[in-house]
Amino acid sequence: MKAKPTRKELTPKEQVIKEAMKIDSGETVTMTFKVPKELQQGYKMEALKSGESMTDAFIKHMKAYIKN
Repeated sequence: MKAKPTRKELTPKEQVIKEAMKIDSGETVTMTFKVPKELQQGYKMEALKSGESMTDAFIKHMKAYIKN
């Protein structure tokens, strides 16, 4: 009986990153995140105030969060 090859166990953080980033083609990457509803509403309001898309507002917020 053959033994199954060992697989590298991913940490929870690595699992989230792997699931969140799905490469569509070439330079396009689709990222999905689950956020609490109140944060989602905040991103929508921020996007509406500045006239940008919700995605842009979310990216701006995440960049600021990562820097801190």
